[in-house]
Amino acid sequence: MKKISRLITFIVCLPLIGTVFVKPDKGAWKTEERDEAGIDERFVIRIEEDIGNFVFQPEQLTQFLMYKAIPEDMTFSSSEDYIAGADTVRDPEQEYLKALAIVCRSNLVAVWEAEQCPEVLDYEKMRFTANYFYRIYTEAASDSDAFVKLNEIQRAVEAVEGAVITKDGSVIAAPFFTTSPAGMLVSEAGDQVGFSLNYAYVLAAQGLDFYEILKYFYGDIRVNIYE
Repeated sequence: MKKISRLITFIVCLPLIGTVFVKPDKGAWKTEERDEAGIDERFVIRIEEDIGNFVFQPEQLTQFLMYKAIPEDMTFSSSEDYIAGADTVRDPEQEYLKALAIVCRSNLVAVWEAEQCPEVLDYEKMRFTANYFYRIYTEAASDSDAFVKLNEIQRAVEAVEGAVITKDGSVIAAPFFTTSPAGMLVSEAGDQVGFSLNYAYVLAAQGLDFYEILKYFYGDIRVNIYE
């Protein structure tokens, strides 16, 4: 009952994500200062599910894309920190999830811009097959691991709200895959191939922060709050 109560609270509060603008923690970023992230004010994404049509804000859909993309055998804990050294405090799971959040959001924004920035973006324009996002709530209600995963994703997305990958001043599509480039989930493999959902987790466990992880996979890029 306690878990269900927390889930109901989470669902009630979820639509408010993106309406409350916070200044993200940009501690390790090589980026410009900006006070607010306003992607949710720019457009929404329309998805046709098997039970009807849904409209999501970009920050909401970023969470759902992450939930679907993360390998099924990868589990998360609700613990806050991991001690990597005598004077170092890190949370590898959050660094991994922050990097993935920026990857998913960058793909959303890149497609939106390619479609001439419509107020409503059809999900089918994205090269991403995962859907049935409404079922995520059911999974979280009946599975404690899924519940923790969903909450950890939400925490990471909020921490890097509005952040996208840019190169030469433009948002780039950020391909990513599971075990090999043959399993590419979004767009096509670029010069740096793409973001490995499996190896990114290894890098986080080795002590890399989310910005370092993104640089590892995409090379000469920056992480900026979308303007």
